[in-house]
Amino acid sequence: MLHPPDYNDLFTDLLEALETVCDAVCAAVIVKDENTPSHRIGDPDAAQLLMNLDSVQATLADGIPRSEIPPPDASLNGAAFIAVEALSTPHQDTQSTVVVFAGKHAEDIERAVPLVHALTTETANELMFLRQTPLLSAAFAEVECGVTIADPNLFDTPIIYANAAYERMTGYPRAEILGRNCRFLQGEHRDQPGIQIMRNALARGTDCTATVTNVRRNGELFENQVKLRTIRADDGSISYIIGIQVDVTKEHSALNALAQQKRRFRSLIQTQAGYIWLMDAEGELIEAPEQWLEIAGLSSSGSLDMATIRSAIAPEAVEAFRNGWSEALRNKTSFEVVYQLPAQSPSPRWFMDRISPVLDEDHQLVEWIGTSQEITQLKRAEKDVENAAYKDRLTGLLSLEGFARRLDVQLRQKTLHPASPLLVIDIKALREINNTQGHDVGDEVLQEVAQRLTAEIGENGLIARTGGGEFTVLATQEHQRTRRQLRESMAAVFDVPFEIRGFAFHVEASFGYTRIRTTADDARKLMNDATLAMHISQHNPTLTWTQYTKTLEEQTRKNVDITMKLRHAIAADQLTLYYQPQVDLASGRIVSTEALLRWQHPEIGFIPPDQFIPLAEQSQLIGPIGDWVIRQACRDIRRWHDAGIPVTPVSINLSLIQFQLGSMPDTVQKALSDYNIAPELVMLEITESVFEQHCQTLQHDLEALTAMGVRLSLDDFGTGYSSLGHLKDYFFDEIKIDKSFISQLDDNPYRQAIVKAVIVIAEAIGADVVAEGLESTSQIAIVRQLGCSKGQGYHYSRPVPEPRWRQLLMEQIPLG
Repeated sequence: MLHPPDYNDLFTDLLEALETVCDAVCAAVIVKDENTPSHRIGDPDAAQLLMNLDSVQATLADGIPRSEIPPPDASLNGAAFIAVEALSTPHQDTQSTVVVFAGKHAEDIERAVPLVHALTTETANELMFLRQTPLLSAAFAEVECGVTIADPNLFDTPIIYANAAYERMTGYPRAEILGRNCRFLQGEHRDQPGIQIMRNALARGTDCTATVTNVRRNGELFENQVKLRTIRADDGSISYIIGIQVDVTKEHSALNALAQQKRRFRSLIQTQAGYIWLMDAEGELIEAPEQWLEIAGLSSSGSLDMATIRSAIAPEAVEAFRNGWSEALRNKTSFEVVYQLPAQSPSPRWFMDRISPVLDEDHQLVEWIGTSQEITQLKRAEKDVENAAYKDRLTGLLSLEGFARRLDVQLRQKTLHPASPLLVIDIKALREINNTQGHDVGDEVLQEVAQRLTAEIGENGLIARTGGGEFTVLATQEHQRTRRQLRESMAAVFDVPFEIRGFAFHVEASFGYTRIRTTADDARKLMNDATLAMHISQHNPTLTWTQYTKTLEEQTRKNVDITMKLRHAIAADQLTLYYQPQVDLASGRIVSTEALLRWQHPEIGFIPPDQFIPLAEQSQLIGPIGDWVIRQACRDIRRWHDAGIPVTPVSINLSLIQFQLGSMPDTVQKALSDYNIAPELVMLEITESVFEQHCQTLQHDLEALTAMGVRLSLDDFGTGYSSLGHLKDYFFDEIKIDKSFISQLDDNPYRQAIVKAVIVIAEAIGADVVAEGLESTSQIAIVRQLGCSKGQGYHYSRPVPEPRWRQLLMEQIPLG
């Protein structure tokens, strides 16, 4: 079920799109009977002036678009034109709404006015649709071929959508594409046959495919294979024209070379025929070339007729000859037939026969002469061109297209057992191998993986390299494997070290797989299912293998939906900070607090952090969200201080991803400076996962934070990553004992020994110790006995909203 759109976001997107495409003095969304613009960009005085224009009020009344020259006014100095367009959106109520655009350059009106119309009438619908189906939006953004949508109902049929691949193909940014007719890519090449094909098809309202020469933004020519598809409204009129565009420059060059080679063969036939045939005026055989008969396996010693000759070639070639002769005898014209010889040979030779009439001086038919020219090399070259699209050049395996094509054939033939596994494999750390050892070594790794997979799966299986470090494998019916056997066979591929150019190293991989199933009829769907499962393995360090299930797909869709909602959570003021106190174990006095992120969605309700924080890290939304947490915590500290409340240090959790995105010291320094916060009031908590990506850059960032006076805390200590060896490289002011060690301290000497060891390590490096997850008096007594003086947990307080935390600070009542 589609929900009504978020008009705040929708209006913002529309105005930002206009601002990106055209230089504006002002643009605004105006709602009837409201005193101020609903949204605007540019000069506020100009926006207010636009509200009172007669053209704006007229369009609010009748919904008819208008454009005009700006009236003289200081607020509109520099504006060359004004465009007004009624806003049409799904679920729109009875209020009238318009978008008003004041552009600086008169020449922009040719694309600004239709673009205003496109954005306000249709982009709203498209945007709403894509937001409700994020997988479709992601697919449009990620496909390798260019995709455009043009609106034939607007002036000059402007482009209203272009994906990222189209930008890369043409070199033009989206701002220079939208609102323009696609002919701007033709340059001086306006009279190409392919363009005429598209014009004729659009005039008839039919789909078509044509190849045209286009010009990139840098002036470079390229061959663009365009597939135009028309989308019709309920009344039968064309509402959109979708263009699917592929750069076929290399293929076109190869085909031109083949065409030239074919012309050479024809010239050779005309000048020096390979084999010569003679037939009488009725087409009966007079003389046959002995060499041709030998190739065909026929004897030249006995009597020959056309029936015997036809028996040596395939039925389809016989039919082609029969049709050719029928036309030629009637009109006295030449004809050509291409066939293979011998017909049933596994390695046939290809011939092209040309049969031409011989006329006398009165143009009367005398006889027929035929020339047979071998074109085996030409056919092989054509086959090579075809195979180039379906083979991976580096490994010799199938390409993605080749694998899908072969799999589709087998699915149609129903030769595959439904339990056959389709496996997608991604080579981990390929980028690191390329960066540290060189791309040549990385290429040899891929070639070695290809060889090992081929040896393991066998020649009857399907194996493809479908991405940079991605392989797709189908085990054939005679190589059926249980799940355990499948893992064992892949272990045989990757467990043996790779030895390349003097380097020996292990190559790890992530695996995702699906089963063919009896209902499968789409290779792409199966490959996408296995890829989806592989992505789960990629993003979960505890997984290596994942099998596709309907539940997995539903969870992925749910994750994508949550991620989309999370993108708007900051702007929509849905995020907040809760605070959990850290106390002195002896007195119960509050000594510090930990800031914890919470998300309250207006429709879904409370979304637990363990659901959305991993998604934020995967999508790198953790960058802006983490920046918001730092600034919000500093903002709260400033408010408490200004209110005269005793302020304690605040711990803020940081993700490893935030460090990888860069500029973490700058972000913290700016927040401290903007809110005038003493650095010692901020403690940055970093989990042991930082040691998984130990590097000089990370070490420099932590040293910079320490140098500015910010304190550092090592969270979840002892849960993994062998961090003891790294403690000498970093200075931590605090170590937090993970609650998993605290939960079973009673009568558990082993866990008590671990806690004691952590306390000893902390004392050795001069760091405080905080015990997390304290829920009982017995746990508190034990950790105090072991030497820990600070702790936090539900025994003292759950995380509380900021108003409640403010009250706890003011009361200064010991907890526990």
